[in-house]
Amino acid sequence: MSHIHLPDGVIPVFWWVAGYIITAVILAIAFSRTKSSETRKKIPLLGIVAALMLIGQSVPLGFIPFHLNLSVLAGIVLGPWLGFIAVFITNLFLAFLGHGGITVVGLNTLVVGSEAVLGYLLFNTFRRYIPSFAVAAAVTTVIALLLSVSLMVGVVALSKINPGLVLAERIERTTPKKEVKPISNVSIPRFVEIIAPFAVIGIAIESVVTALIIRFVVEVRPEIIGSLPRRRLRE
Repeated sequence: MSHIHLPDGVIPVFWWVAGYIITAVILAIAFSRTKSSETRKKIPLLGIVAALMLIGQSVPLGFIPFHLNLSVLAGIVLGPWLGFIAVFITNLFLAFLGHGGITVVGLNTLVVGSEAVLGYLLFNTFRRYIPSFAVAAAVTTVIALLLSVSLMVGVVALSKINPGLVLAERIERTTPKKEVKPISNVSIPRFVEIIAPFAVIGIAIESVVTALIIRFVVEVRPEIIGSLPRRRLRE
């Protein structure tokens, strides 16, 4: 959804270096928080979730220039720290596959990783007031994706790159057989105006998918979502 599809050499050096530095600091903290035995039990699950994210982010939705991130799902299932690590692993693999440049991995991890962190925090807040876990997951996904898309727009604005490059890259991934030329003279307000309708559709689709997966997990393997109170796991 908010993944930045830009090749190397487009984002100014200052911004992608800063993205890597901040990402490295957060990863260092995340790894230091994974030493407990309870967290280590989720390492195999991290691989499964990262694989799902890799598949989701590799396949465009087809009729709109967006794809599923499933990062909110990662935050709900893995927690904020392992969720952030899963986002980094996924973005690194995607860069190796040509889905964005290597230099953009740090910024992408920060933007998409915000979904995992917010996913964990918001879901654990909403589940106290919303009886349905699926509805809580859907509301969480909508809010987290709205923020991450806003962060993506902020990165484009701060880096002062042509937003038309972002649009062209997204369109080209949706229709890979057609070469798309960069769209020139696109202002940030116009950029937001263009992507807003597609973002709304994409957010709606991902919120439904995340809600259905969480509903399935709670019914079949509720222990996977360790943050849920035991007394409510079988509701």
